[in-house]
Amino acid sequence: MTNAKTILDHLKKMAIPLSALLVSAYFAAHGFKSVTTQKRLHEEIAALELKQNSIKTVRDDLELHVGLLSSDHIDPDYLDELARKELGFSHPDEIVIPRGKK
Repeated sequence: MTNAKTILDHLKKMAIPLSALLVSAYFAAHGFKSVTTQKRLHEEIAALELKQNSIKTVRDDLELHVGLLSSDHIDPDYLDELARKELGFSHPDEIVIPRGKK
């Protein structure tokens, strides 16, 4: 009887630290700052940064083209290229090779 009582006393003393350890382990595995969550967030950040770089490249290209068509200075070569592309114009001595739609 005393042996069972001693074991029971030890379990009562360990109940609070054991429950604190279990709660800590749960939040370490499933909480916001868990390893898996941090890994997933880093992957999402990397994907979004890649998308941001792609959008920035497109924006830089558009800004370049807008700059070429600004009202104070129009690049004649670019204007000629746009007119030919949009309106289908060509000189009589040019050979036009049509490409498939993009």
